[in-house]
Amino acid sequence: MLELSKHRPAPAYPVAVGDVHGCILSDGPLDLGLPEKAFLGETKQHMEQALTSHFLPTDRIVVEQNVLFFSLGNTNVLVETGVGSFRGFGEGAGQLVDNLRAAGIEPARIDAILCSHPHPDHVGGLCKADGQPTFPNASIYLAEHDFAYWTDEALLDSWAAAAIRVARATLLPLRERLIFIQDGEEFLPGVKAHFTPGHTAEHICFEVSSGNDSLFLLGDVAHHAVMSLESPLLNFAADLAPSTAARTRTRVFSTLADERTRVLGYHFPWPGLGHLARQGEGFRLVPDSIRW
Repeated sequence: MLELSKHRPAPAYPVAVGDVHGCILSDGPLDLGLPEKAFLGETKQHMEQALTSHFLPTDRIVVEQNVLFFSLGNTNVLVETGVGSFRGFGEGAGQLVDNLRAAGIEPARIDAILCSHPHPDHVGGLCKADGQPTFPNASIYLAEHDFAYWTDEALLDSWAAAAIRVARATLLPLRERLIFIQDGEEFLPGVKAHFTPGHTAEHICFEVSSGNDSLFLLGDVAHHAVMSLESPLLNFAADLAPSTAARTRTRVFSTLADERTRVLGYHFPWPGLGHLARQGEGFRLVPDSIRW
């Protein structure tokens, strides 16, 4: 079996939304452990059948981190930052900066960072291991309630302690550069925030639009291209409010499928682009064809 530490993600993949151009970069794979510990409320046998039917291993859940970079005029935007130096998901992740530079993008060129929520695989890359900012010129956009919750010192002894420590280490030093956004707000030209609660209280899905084209960024509304889609009511272990997250998933997936909106799955197989289609009581991913 391929060792995660030896995994090398694909190079930057070009993507366009109307007149907006950019690329998708990988931060490397995340090892989420045993399927029955990552997803709750379903039998081990059923999960094994679902994974086997898609030719996926049944002994662990491994997902990708697909980071979107794009330019709006003179503003360079990055959506999520990967894990940085955090190694709670194995040794294969933390490759975003190297892959940015391989694509000719220096971290200092990033002007805006969009964070769907303050979990380690989304904000861990904001600061280096020594506490210095990875992206020294970037403003950071996120939800105020999520910032307050995930940096709360009182939660350092809770079940979420690891995530709290990462959020405090990466967000608090950058407090003056944080910009809090609202549900439904177009906070950058053609970029809109959709609050999608459940995984966190104010988890954000971003939508990038240009002309008649749009791309909906799923963030952590979906953690897996099989389990999350085929069984949208299935609980994910890290969902803060599982029943709310399940309702949100079903609502969001239904709208995207019915409106035939193109999506980017942060944790879907690289590069994560495609459409959602209804399948029985759930959904399936129809991946875009790879075109360089």
